[in-house]
Formats: sequence, C-alpha cells, structure tokens
Amino acid sequence: MAQMADIPSTAAAGARGGPAISVNRLKMGYGKRVLLDNASFDVHRGEILVILGGSGCGKSSLMKNIIGLYQPMAGDILIDGESIVRAGPEKKAQLQRRMGVMYQSGALFGSLNVLQNVRFPLDEFTDMGLAEKNLTARMLLQLVEMGHAEALMPGELSGGMQKRAGIARAMALGADMLMLDEPSAGLDPITAANLDRTIRSLRDNLGFTFVVVTHELQSIFNIADRGVMLDPVSHSIIAEGKPSDLRDHSEDPRVRQFFNRLPDEARQATGS
Repeated sequence: MAQMADIPSTAAAGARGGPAISVNRLKMGYGKRVLLDNASFDVHRGEILVILGGSGCGKSSLMKNIIGLYQPMAGDILIDGESIVRAGPEKKAQLQRRMGVMYQSGALFGSLNVLQNVRFPLDEFTDMGLAEKNLTARMLLQLVEMGHAEALMPGELSGGMQKRAGIARAMALGADMLMLDEPSAGLDPITAANLDRTIRSLRDNLGFTFVVVTHELQSIFNIADRGVMLDPVSHSIIAEGKPSDLRDHSEDPRVRQFFNRLPDEARQATGS
C-alpha cells in the first residue's frame, strides 16, 4: 500500500538508524505567550509515545509543531534526522506525508462515504487508478475493523467508528508514523478499550510509530510505552518514562497527582 503511493514502507523506515522523531530544545507558543520552553525528547521507532498533562499545557500544540503546522519560537524538530522546521516547502511536504494525522473528531468529510473519505488522500496526491485506490482504502479499513462500513456516511457512524475511519485515512499515503489527537475523547469505556486494542495491534503487527495526545488515564496505561508529561505552570517537561513507573515512583507531586487522579488540596479544603 505504501509503495503504491510512492512513500517509504514501514519496514524500510524501521531499518533506518536513530529515532523516528527528535524534539531538540523546543520553545513554542503564541505571540508572546510561551507554552513550552527548552523541551527535548525522542520518539523511538515502533513505540507508542503519549504526550500527556492537564488542560492548557500545550499537548495538541506540541503535536502540531511536530507535524509542521506551527512554527516553533526556537529549537528544532527532526523527522528521520531531517529538520521539518528548516525544510523548504517541497521537503516539508515530503516529511509531513510520513506522518499520518487523526484529529480529535476524526475530521471526516460529511459529503463523502467512509470509503471515499479514506481514499481522499490517494485521490489528491497520487496518480493511482480508481480500482487500485479503492482496493487500498478497503485494505486500510480492514486493518481498523471497519470493512463493513465503507458505504456508510459519517453521520451514520458512532464516535468510535469515526475515529477508526480517521486512522485508516491517516495511513492512506503510506505514513509509518501516526499522530493521534485525543483518540479516546468522548468514547464510552468499552469503545475506548477497543480503539486502544486497535492502536496496539497496528504497532505490534505492522510496526507503526505512534505519538498520541491524551489525558485519558486508562488509555495511557493501556497503550503507552512511554509518556512525556507537560506542565502548564513551569512550561516544561516534568516527567518522562513508563506511565506505571511515573505513577508509582515519581518524586514530583504534580506527576503523582495526575497519575493517581488526586484533587487539588486547596480546592478540597474549600469544597470547590
């Protein structure tokens, strides 16, 4: 599928040395407002890295910096060793096609059925024939357990089905890195658990690298190999590691509070 769209296959990407993504001394924000400063971390090939933290800490903004939608204030971001920050338009587009993105709502086109939504990137960016594009889209839908739904319209889908279709579309151009923004948001526990299983399956069976933005604790423990926790007060990364280790062994009270779902003491004392 990836080779049809003239994009490197996942297996080929896994053969490269070095991390899939490197964030180096990143400073990001809006105008004069800084959300994150001097942040550095790597995303290893074939891992599921979760960006986590409370509301307003900059999780989604960090993901948008990584995929090149936002320009950082300072620092660099390397995709397979190449800077997406300093890349020219053609090179930047090439690097962006390596990273499939699923936004929080699934972001499906309401006027297209599921098959057409998944096929859309192939329609726009490849010269494949219609039969080949349909075959590719159907194979992707099978990977996310949506083969039965190809003729349905987005309005006929549940929230979980919309997100599965969004993941399938994110893979259409052969991306070997998938960026998911709040995939479990708004889903009931069973649907969220099924989606977690699909994410793990795509990593375990096909070798995808995932960067997942979420604050859903159960999903974090279900899927994450490693977590990077942002703090909105210090504008920094305050923890990095396996979520269960951070929950059980971190010496930072902010980290323990998040992973153990503890209320603020001040609010608890006032009853607010």
